[in-house]
Amino acid sequence: SPHFLFNSFNTLTNLIEENRENAIDYTTHLSDLYRYILAYPDRDLIVLYEECEILNNYIYIQKSRFGDALKVQMDIPEYVLQSKRIIPLALQLLVENAIKHNVVSTSQPLVISIIANETEIVVRNPIHPKISKEKKSGLGLVNIVKRYKLLTDRPITYGAENNDYVVKLPLL
Repeated sequence: SPHFLFNSFNTLTNLIEENRENAIDYTTHLSDLYRYILAYPDRDLIVLYEECEILNNYIYIQKSRFGDALKVQMDIPEYVLQSKRIIPLALQLLVENAIKHNVVSTSQPLVISIIANETEIVVRNPIHPKISKEKKSGLGLVNIVKRYKLLTDRPITYGAENNDYVVKLPLL
């Protein structure tokens, strides 16, 4: 996304001025994120552990921008991380959507919860829409649904549940 890249470079510029060590760490995470993105375009599935590595780089970049206003809580058993598969960049896209569509501020932190069991992974965040909403393309979730339909008949569910936005993806 051009916006993500623009924001990333702005954050990097600020870090260079404030703290050289943090700027180096940030650059490493940004580089790793793009290396992963380029490494998986032709793969249908990756091990959940690999997907979480991609996500952790993305979260590091976003936390450098938002600080404590962004909280991501993950509860995934180790055996699930090592044995289950998911489509590449699905979790990163879901976290990106949560950030894109919701308020992320110190007065109203965005808390994203990612929980998995043997059959599914659930990404949940409270719904606190931004006042000036970004244009919704809806392509991210549609893309995930289409990619899963090529691999399994198991359903993907998403939508509002009690003031939260919840996405449930099957683990394969």
